[in-house]
Amino acid sequence: MNIGNNNLVLSKYPAAIEKHPDARRALCFGDSWFQYVPHPTDLNKQIARLFKRTLFLREGVAGRDSAMWKAALPRIQREIGTFGFDAILLSNGGNDIVGEELREFVKTAAQPQSTGAGPWGEIPPEVFDHIRLETFEHALRYAIKDMKEVVQMRDLLSRDTIIYVHTYDYIFPSGKAFKLGPFTMGPWVKPFLDNVGLTDPKGQRVVTSWLVDQFARALRAFVSQNANMRLVDSRGTLKTASQWENEIHPVASGFEAIAKKCWKPALTGVLE
Repeated sequence: MNIGNNNLVLSKYPAAIEKHPDARRALCFGDSWFQYVPHPTDLNKQIARLFKRTLFLREGVAGRDSAMWKAALPRIQREIGTFGFDAILLSNGGNDIVGEELREFVKTAAQPQSTGAGPWGEIPPEVFDHIRLETFEHALRYAIKDMKEVVQMRDLLSRDTIIYVHTYDYIFPSGKAFKLGPFTMGPWVKPFLDNVGLTDPKGQRVVTSWLVDQFARALRAFVSQNANMRLVDSRGTLKTASQWENEIHPVASGFEAIAKKCWKPALTGVLE
């Protein structure tokens, strides 16, 4: 079965299904890791290259935050009900954990700390001094809640569809922004940590790695509490700063490595 272009926008998806009725179907809904403009390198594109006999519906938007996620849900619900996906791939939460939202829960060492009710375990000193734990706990809860709405839609409309979520990877707070001609976005991490007095690169890496680990913990618990869900854990795949184009986006070979090492084994048998 030769599908050709298998990574499609909504306007072209029904015709592709009509032409290839036996092809597996997958929805990719998420943030810039699924739609990294203008590069042909993001996870959605890498995964589509690995599974060439699957029709992927492309629903990624760079910089998608919680408000943008919610705005898209009515359309996503219609798509789930209409197309009967074999798999739904979600990329969400990165912007809430180590993205623009980070400014909401950083603090100076002199400011008071409230740990909230999170099951934090051992808290590194850098985290205790510079992360508002109770506020971060709320950010985690909201990120999971956004994904839960998609799970509820799946349960109602296409119960056997498998939903995949992922952990991202440990970033390097480099201060590098995304640049496209005169257009710049970010940096998202280092300036916020610098502003609250955490300027040591090793300390910044301790904090951001801990935040990613807490997100992974919350995801693992969420997945364990819902049928037909899988966690793709890509932490530790990218080991050097050179594998990151900027603070929160890998270079092309980084996205490729994560797709091949983490997503391909998880999706094999479900998509092809």
